[in-house]
Amino acid sequence: MHIKRLTAGMLAVLLAVVAGCKSDYLDVNNNPNQVTAASPQLVLPDALATTGWYLTGNAPSGATGSFYFLNLWMGYWNWSGNYSIATSDKNYQFTQGFNNSVWTSAYLNLKNYNYVDTQAAVLGQPLLQGMAKIMKALHFHILVDTYGNVPYTTALQGTANILPKYDNAQDIYDDLFKQIDAGIALLNKGDGTLNPGPNDIMFQGDISQWLKFANTLKLRMLLRQSEKTDRASFIQTQLATIKASGYGFLGAGENASVSPGYTNSQNMQNPLYGAFYAINGNPTTLNNQYKGNLYGITFYKNTNDPRLGAYYRPVAGTTNTFNGTLFGTIDVVVNSLVSDVGPGVLKSVDQRSPIIQSHESLFMQAEAAQRGWIAGDPKTLYQSAITESFINAGRTEAEATAYYSQAGINDVNWDASTNKIEAIITQKWASENGTAPFEAWSDYRRLGIPATIPISQDPSTTVKQIPVRLLYPTSEYSNNAFNVGAQGTINQFTSKIFWEK
Repeated sequence: MHIKRLTAGMLAVLLAVVAGCKSDYLDVNNNPNQVTAASPQLVLPDALATTGWYLTGNAPSGATGSFYFLNLWMGYWNWSGNYSIATSDKNYQFTQGFNNSVWTSAYLNLKNYNYVDTQAAVLGQPLLQGMAKIMKALHFHILVDTYGNVPYTTALQGTANILPKYDNAQDIYDDLFKQIDAGIALLNKGDGTLNPGPNDIMFQGDISQWLKFANTLKLRMLLRQSEKTDRASFIQTQLATIKASGYGFLGAGENASVSPGYTNSQNMQNPLYGAFYAINGNPTTLNNQYKGNLYGITFYKNTNDPRLGAYYRPVAGTTNTFNGTLFGTIDVVVNSLVSDVGPGVLKSVDQRSPIIQSHESLFMQAEAAQRGWIAGDPKTLYQSAITESFINAGRTEAEATAYYSQAGINDVNWDASTNKIEAIITQKWASENGTAPFEAWSDYRRLGIPATIPISQDPSTTVKQIPVRLLYPTSEYSNNAFNVGAQGTINQFTSKIFWEK
């Protein structure tokens, strides 16, 4: 079966399901996208493509994509002055209906991975089962990072349990490490069994890359807990397991990214690119809604960063003039005077959708090495991470070397930086513009870096703080009221995730 046609078609069905889903998001037996007779190796590419859409794509019916709003909060983008934007989208005072697709889409796709996991076990396909377990861990970790306590142990049981209880966030995290280890064990025992090959649209069946990806995901989850002293023993135990595995982490040129075969056809474009450009090449409404943020633009200008022209486009009619506005500003600036999202983010109709990019992995390794968690020279890892971020944004290695070699610039030049962790996280933030705002938000919640990210400029912003979480969706209060009610009163400014400071 043709992979491009299969994945694009199934993805279109999934988007329709996401738009209208209610309590069925936990019912594994009621998913039009998941035929019970389907081979796990044919469900896997759809699930992987959906993960790519989930992290960077556009939600159905023209709504904002799952994590687009974080580009606003984290100083990368701002709303256009040409649109009337709801006040709640500018002052953080959102309600339970805000971005419900983050929740519903995750659980829908978890059903796909759960199907691959269970059916591959029945069919004796350990490679597919291991991949599914690792991807389930990825999605549950993102759910925990977004909401805290979520349905876990009794979720995905279909009609056997339509009212799943909420599990403690830290307990879920602890179990996710076990699930990743189980996935690794399955990958190791799968030699000589069915390899999905091209149906694995992330690594094309390269098991060594999957093993590195699993360790990199573990490292990300451990770093989330870096500020919790009571987690030190757990962290060291997990680091020892990672070291003993010998698999290492994703390195230079090793991007965990997916492509089902994106083409310039309806519903078959890269989901991020396709949200901004129609198949005829014309800008979409979303292209006109999101513009450059003055904070980000000023940062790249002040540090002589060539990525400025990758993350933003010059103002119309100019070749090197970049301009933006701050999130929530009431000063209307016409679109022709503000920079658009740049070619380093919107590369092409067939660009791959990132899951964990090589530069993110290297920045995490640099931080872990600086903390003494892993072996390696933090300076070398830091500079390699910057180089990878330049390459991934369409710039050159020579430009990266010139950039981080600038004398005396704090948070750019390693030797000049007075706080090495701050330098690492600042440069990590600088590399995630448009493609990984969730990671930037997570580091900000964990460490408060970059400390200078401005809060919304809207006059109605009464709480001068970037939210620390999202609220549980309306559907939970309608369909699983007792269990979500047991979580107490949730506030986006004070109800912290367990690993937050």
